Amino acid sequence: MHLFDLPRNGILALRNGIRSLRRKGLDVVVLSLEGSFPERTPRRTPLPFPISLLPIFPSEASLEEMQEATRIIGADDRVRAVVFRIGNVQAGSATLHTLRGLMKDLREKGKHTVAWVPSADTWDYYLASACNEIIMPPSGRLNAVGLRTEALFLKETLAKAGIEADLESIAEYKVTPDMFRRTSMTEPHRQMLEAILDSAFDHFASAIEQDRGMAKDRVVALIDEMPLTPDVALEAGLIDATLYEDELAGHLTRLLRAKSSTPTEGSDSSEPSVSLTSWGQAVRWLKRPASWTTRKRIGVVSLEGMIIPGKSRRMPTPLPLPVDAQAGAETLTAALRQAEADPRIVTVIFHVDSPGGSALASDLIWRQVRRLQEKKPVVALLGEQAASGGYYVASPASRIVARPTTMTGSIGIWGGKFVVGPLYDRLGVGHREIQRGARADLYSEFRPFDDEEREQIRLELGTSYARFKDVVAEGRGMAENEVEDIARGRVWTGEQAVDIGLADELGGFETALAAAKELAGLEPETEYTVVQITPPRQEVMPQPFPADGDSGWAALQSAVAELTHEHVWAMAPWTVRLRD
Repeated sequence: MHLFDLPRNGILALRNGIRSLRRKGLDVVVLSLEGSFPERTPRRTPLPFPISLLPIFPSEASLEEMQEATRIIGADDRVRAVVFRIGNVQAGSATLHTLRGLMKDLREKGKHTVAWVPSADTWDYYLASACNEIIMPPSGRLNAVGLRTEALFLKETLAKAGIEADLESIAEYKVTPDMFRRTSMTEPHRQMLEAILDSAFDHFASAIEQDRGMAKDRVVALIDEMPLTPDVALEAGLIDATLYEDELAGHLTRLLRAKSSTPTEGSDSSEPSVSLTSWGQAVRWLKRPASWTTRKRIGVVSLEGMIIPGKSRRMPTPLPLPVDAQAGAETLTAALRQAEADPRIVTVIFHVDSPGGSALASDLIWRQVRRLQEKKPVVALLGEQAASGGYYVASPASRIVARPTTMTGSIGIWGGKFVVGPLYDRLGVGHREIQRGARADLYSEFRPFDDEEREQIRLELGTSYARFKDVVAEGRGMAENEVEDIARGRVWTGEQAVDIGLADELGGFETALAAAKELAGLEPETEYTVVQITPPRQEVMPQPFPADGDSGWAALQSAVAELTHEHVWAMAPWTVRLRD
């Protein structure tokens, strides 16, 4: 217990007393779901004054904040129902799995949950199905048409511009460079994507089967009939009512009256009508549970984005870029060392959401995770993706927790260069080379590798691949041949990863938290202080905005430049995207 816990909780108790005076207007709380819902609240470089005062870049809610909101709602008995207004949710399926868990927690605490969805695609419906009721307006559409993925091939497009992708990879499932070096999909590529889709689709159909009480065959048959109007969806049992948003209050009034009615005559009309209260209005009146600072703490280190050498970078504002964040080896190792050195931190949750990146940077982070794990238990929590270098850094953890649709594995290596000599020739750009050293032009952009150079590149990639397999074998307690069987660059879903031994269990942050307590010998029912670990300020200074005159685009270019300076990458396929 901290010195300031008593006065802080004393003030909290006083405020809760004042909040409890409000007896009406909290029957139904509305939570609007929009955005991508990052695992932890992102820390961005502050915008300069006066731009920082403008509401042009609103922050979005994180899973961490949603968990706290549902905890507060679940603990207040004045709240009887919760409406989830599902809007422009841009989160991936792994994140939606965690949101569904929060909805189910509220149901278990006796709250009636309602999903109001103006229009729903496959993953919107997956999210909504966790509620007691799904309601759509009469003019809505249910577009749960299923899942698909796609692969683009740019070899001929690049050739028209005079560019050639001279890339090598290990092994046949490491298809990341195929976008640039092939014109069509290979059979291993197709096989991998088919297996990923099968796993994700089965997870979706099983969730609907369980939550809606429908046979899985019936669920699949209805998906094949999509899109459906609300009336047809209602008749099929996929939704529970067709109502406009302004009709929800009346619907919930009748429902809650029916739930609390007694045989006494006139009891149905004894309760007043309920009103819908937004979270922003309700939070001021909802009681907060007391919290105590524990001497033993659980640390959280987050690795998000492409893995690069140097310091981590995050775009100062959410931009429509392929990568919002870059995880720098220097920043991550400093944070992990901080966790190792802090005697109050007894266990660490290592959150990884990354497609990989630099093989060297991944290895440097891996080394520090392994060092930390030797002193304190480390639980790796995999996000939307923890593939290639993202899995490399997680492999030494004491336990690995994944979501059912997490993209993980991709144990393989690729590298090479892009040859733009023909493009320069077309543009009339002259060039002359002077060098010292027989292989000084090994990665020259003006010509492809010759046979001897290609053999050298393959040898280098083979060495990195063997190193990758050794790291996984050590971390997961597998034999080399066992790793080879599930490696070769193949991407797996979280459910598949548990089956083949790349992960230990399925779940979200609460699952990882329970595992961390167990491994550290902590009391499972005690709420320990959870702290986000960042590098010491004196070692890693925050990046100003703009950093050295860099814009967000320049920061992305800088990160890419750091990667292209190397020529061996542990990165998963950018083309693996589950769509509906």
